[in-house]
Amino acid sequence: MLKRIAALALLAVLALALMPGASANTIMYVSPAAGTTVNLRSTPEITKTNLLVQVPYGTALSVKYISGGWACIDYNVGSIGEAYMMVKYLTNDYVAPTSANMKRKANTDEEAAFAQEEASGMAAHYRKMNEQFKSFRLVARPFTVYGKPERVSGWSNLRFAPNEKATLIRRVRQNEQLTVIGETDRWYQVQDPQSGIVGYISRFYVTTNPN
Repeated sequence: MLKRIAALALLAVLALALMPGASANTIMYVSPAAGTTVNLRSTPEITKTNLLVQVPYGTALSVKYISGGWACIDYNVGSIGEAYMMVKYLTNDYVAPTSANMKRKANTDEEAAFAQEEASGMAAHYRKMNEQFKSFRLVARPFTVYGKPERVSGWSNLRFAPNEKATLIRRVRQNEQLTVIGETDRWYQVQDPQSGIVGYISRFYVTTNPN
């Protein structure tokens, strides 16, 4: 009887291990042939309305699975749990983002999709976002900054991309500590030292000296 129970328990463990959600995610890196940004979408298709953000060359993404030429990304931002990117723009090997890579010509597929969105009048804030991504650079030595909200609410926004309309990750409170790991002309790419969450915050809403 005990052997039978043990065998059933083992089968249950194996069944859980084989479930799609049980396997660990794979880290892959954005690596388009043209070395620029790639669209991250809410559904695995190119439409005028499903663009979330444009992710820069070299960004690490957590891939849940690959199907039909699309990679399902573990997005975990706000109410969105999954996002999608064409797998041909991803690689398993680390690639370092550089200013030179950021300024090359966009790849043809993504350029065509962006042209559709621009024609429908939806691309203004994506263009601003891309301008910031093009100025992106890693900092040579990460440093600490502190939240400095300039609003009555007492908080500022940590966002998925360097744009005021990009998806909100969470709020940053007064004097909250963050580690700067990258920067654009107007934004810092920061990491929460407690949770490991990475996002972008406006340079105007942080300071190197806590109050």
